[in-house]
Amino acid sequence: MKSFKIIFAVLSLTLLSVQGSFAQKEPQTEKEVVKTTKEKTPLKVKESLKDYSNYKIANEVTLVRNRDREIYKFKVEKGSWSHYLLINETGKIIGIETGEH
Repeated sequence: MKSFKIIFAVLSLTLLSVQGSFAQKEPQTEKEVVKTTKEKTPLKVKESLKDYSNYKIANEVTLVRNRDREIYKFKVEKGSWSHYLLINETGKIIGIETGEH
């Protein structure tokens, strides 16, 4: 009888732990990707590009809208070297994407 209680307890704990792994997950944040131009970007974003005045900055810009923020993606080139500059809506440069993933 004692072994039956131990087996029952182990099976119950196993069942409860497996149930948690099948729980519903939070929905993913939806992204909206929009093509825009450099002229249509906010003034704060344009001001942060002044540091890259000796680079060739593409006129086409990708705008990624999440639930709570907007990120502008500019392609900048200097000679044969190019990368993408990620700038948020407040004009802060939040990253550089080199394409080496």
